[in-house]
Amino acid sequence: MIRRRSLAMVSAIVGALSGCATGPGEHGPPGETSVEDQPLDMAIDALDIVHGALRLTATMVDGAADLSVRLGGSCDHREVGGGLSTPSTLVWSLGDSEVAEAIGCGLVVRARLRDGDRSVNKVAQLEVAVDMTAEADNAEDGPQLQTFLMSEFGLQVVFAPVARGARLITGDSILEAARAESEEVEPAADDDTRQFVVPWIDFARSVLRRRPLQLDGSSFVTSLSVGGTSLQGERPDSHTPPQEPGEIASEDLPEEG
Repeated sequence: MIRRRSLAMVSAIVGALSGCATGPGEHGPPGETSVEDQPLDMAIDALDIVHGALRLTATMVDGAADLSVRLGGSCDHREVGGGLSTPSTLVWSLGDSEVAEAIGCGLVVRARLRDGDRSVNKVAQLEVAVDMTAEADNAEDGPQLQTFLMSEFGLQVVFAPVARGARLITGDSILEAARAESEEVEPAADDDTRQFVVPWIDFARSVLRRRPLQLDGSSFVTSLSVGGTSLQGERPDSHTPPQEPGEIASEDLPEEG
């Protein structure tokens, strides 16, 4: 009986060690030594909208063709978008749901290089920031943007004056004013300040479709920036067939000099 228990214990230990062993696909072939992440020198050159997707173009110093773009922060660090890269250039595209996730998480660009028998990872952190402005032709006595704040669930936007019962239209949703957590009753009749929470997916689609938010006859334009570079105007349509979000045309990638 004692012998059987000992053999069972040895088998369990061997099985656990086998399950924890690192395979060649995770850290490279046997004999390869991994090193710590190093900073990736990257600059976002342009940010625009192409075929309904957010496209970023960047230059890198000593980057790599073997590259991934992932969600950052405390989010699940999974890969998002798609595109092409060379050691000096990156062209990447994100769809609306990926943009919505990136707003709350940020982006991490990871380039994988080989230095002899070592595997080197170069990493760049890219902040994704949002912006909202009122259109110039809004009525002076209509709702005015007071402030906005990023939250876990979306963009908290405060307007005043806002008529009682007014709704904020995002194009995908019709939003009622959010009641503050401390409020146990309806706002006073003379309180014309209202706060709305715009879901991140609604905000992302507003940006990518160039569709302003509407409130009580006034329009508010949404935008964003990545790595400190703000979104530019949408590129005019060409004769190239429409691409799926995440797909990059080969002509969008500059040739290596």
